[in-house]
This record gives sequence, structure tokens and C-alpha cells, in this order.
Amino acid sequence: MHSKNWKTRLSLAENRRFTPTPEQLEIGLTDASKFVRKAWARRADFTPTPLQIERGLTDKSEFVRKAWALRMDFTPTPLQIERGLLDTDREVRLAWRDRKDFRPTLKQAEIGLTDVDWNLRRLWVQRTDYTPTPEQIERGLTDREEYVRCAWVERMDWTPTPEQIERGLTDSSEWVLRAWAKRMDWTPTPEQVERGLTDSRIAIRWLWAERSDYTPTPEQIERGLTSSQKSIILSWMTKTNIQLNLEQIERGLVDEDISIRLACAKRTDFTPTPHQIERGLSDDNDSVRIAWAQRTDYTPTPEQVVRGLSDAVKEVRLAWLERSNIPLTQKLIEKFMHSPHIEEIQACLNRTDIVWDAADIQRGLKHEHKDIREAWEMVAQRHNNMLSDGYDSELHLSI
Repeated sequence: MHSKNWKTRLSLAENRRFTPTPEQLEIGLTDASKFVRKAWARRADFTPTPLQIERGLTDKSEFVRKAWALRMDFTPTPLQIERGLLDTDREVRLAWRDRKDFRPTLKQAEIGLTDVDWNLRRLWVQRTDYTPTPEQIERGLTDREEYVRCAWVERMDWTPTPEQIERGLTDSSEWVLRAWAKRMDWTPTPEQVERGLTDSRIAIRWLWAERSDYTPTPEQIERGLTSSQKSIILSWMTKTNIQLNLEQIERGLVDEDISIRLACAKRTDFTPTPHQIERGLSDDNDSVRIAWAQRTDYTPTPEQVVRGLSDAVKEVRLAWLERSNIPLTQKLIEKFMHSPHIEEIQACLNRTDIVWDAADIQRGLKHEHKDIREAWEMVAQRHNNMLSDGYDSELHLSI
């Protein structure tokens, strides 16, 4: 403790294998070396006294002050908080900003929001444990740094005025424009919508296409669906508040991009033609085939059913098995009940158009696999309900 070499004293301060006495602790916290004092302040194996806390928070070294500001085993006084927020060192002020054990007063929040360091101003905007004043909001929205303005737009505990919105939508920063396009607590005017949808930057056009709080014109829809950017086409294709015409549907169904074909296949605002159905069911992509198998607005041909139930991809077969409007032959039922895939057996047992006899059910309830036994329990419940309702089984299958 009394070595003249500060590095030796530092090594001792960083040694966690001994518990210092109060006397040793006091010697270390008042060491002549700022590095030694900092190392002692970072130890968590002692409870500091109010005097030690105050002395550490006012230490002449910013490294020591920061180390004390980072300690969370004491409750700072309002004076200590305010003094820390006004510290000449940025890192010390940042440490106080990051403390969550005090709710800042308006005065303390004002200190942070007007910090000379723009990143600290941004971080103070991101604290949500105080309510900003209209003056603070307006000042923040006009801050010279784009990331501070962006942080204020992303903060959602205030309602922007029409003037603030319009000014934000003409901001010179793309990040600010993005933040405004993402806010959904305001309704854009037709002029603002058109300006966003025709912005020269892809990200802005995409964000405006993603919004659902306006009714686009037919021209805007067509322009979006013929964009050179697939991400923008996909946004328009997945919008549910628009009606696509037959030409736009057809373009989507044959698009080279899988995501667009899939999104179009999932739309419910059109009745597909037999040609579109056949093309979709034979698509090279299994996700697209699944989407078409899950549509219930058409009656598949027997050939389409057989092909779907024989698909090389299990998920496609499951989509067909789960369709309730196609009957399964006894041969198909036996095929899927002997499938190596548990999901196909479950899908078969979940169908309510198959009636099993008591012997089948009894064997199923003893199946070695828990998930299949549970599926058979549901079958048994349906069987008992049918018997209690006066129905009799005419279909007897041996599995």
C-alpha cells in the first residue's frame, strides 16, 4: 500500500483476491496517482461512505470522476447529478446520462438536451423518463445535426404540428426523411404522398409504399408495380388496401422474382383463371406451389390433386392434405398413414371427412409416438361424438 512505485500500488488495487480494510481503502481512494484512485473506485467489494462518494465525484481527474459516476451502489443527490451533467469532460457527462437511477428534472433534461456534444444531445433525446416541452421539441427538430433531428422524429411521446411535419418532409437529410416516413401518428396530404412516392431515393419511395394510411391513385399503383426496384414492387404487391387490375395480377404471377410471384398468389382480390391455377401449381418454387395449394377459391382437377399429393416437397403435400374440399381415396389414406413423416400422418388424422372404426382407433391410441397418439385421441373424441349423435361408421380401414 505504501510502495513508492505507482504501478505496484495499481497492481494491488486491481487485485480482487483480498478484501481491503477500511484503512487500506481510504489510503487507496486518496492515492496520489489518478490511475490508482480510478482502480480503487472501480472495485465493487466495498460500500463507499457519503464522504468518499462526494470526494470521488469531484476528483480533479476525469478518469476518477467517470469511475465514480459509473458506480451504481449509491443514490446521487440532485446537486451531484446536476454537477455531473455539467462536467467539463464528455465521458463523465455520458456516464451520468446513462444512469437510470434518477428521473431527470426539466432542468436536468434541459442541460442534456443542450449539451455541446451532438451525440450526447441525441442520447438525451432517447431517454424516455421525462416529458419534453414544446420548446425543446421544436429546438430539437431544427438542431444543426441530422442525427439529433432524427432522434426527435423517432421519439413518439409528442404529436407533431402540420408545420413540423412539412418541414421534416423537406429536410436535407435522408435519415430524417426516413424517420418521418416511418411515423404513423399523422395523416399525409395527397401532395406529401406523391412527393414521397416519387422521391429520387429508393429507401424513401419504399417506405412510402409501405405506408397504409392513404388511398393511392391508379397512377401511383401502376407506377409502383412497374418500378425498377423489386423491393418497391413487392411492397405494392403486398398492400391490402388496393385493388389490382387483371393485367397487374398477371404481371405479378409471372414475375421472375419469387417473392413477387408468391405475394401475388396470396392476394384474394382476384379470381384466378384455370391457366393461372395450373401455372401456379406447377411453379418451380415450392413456396409458390404451397400458396396456390392453400387457395380455396377454385376446385382443383383430379390430376392437380394427385400431383399435389405426390409432390417431392413434404410441405406441398401437407398443404394439399390440409385442404378440406378434396376427398381422399382409400389408397391415398393408406399411403399417408404409412408415411415416414409424422406431420403427414397427423394431417391425415386431423381430417374430419375420414371416419375410422373402433379397432383402428384402439391401435392408434397405443402408437409409440406421442404426437400421433394425441392425434388419435382427437379422432377418438370425434368418433364418440358421432356415436352419441346417432351416426354409424361405414368406412372401415385397416392400418
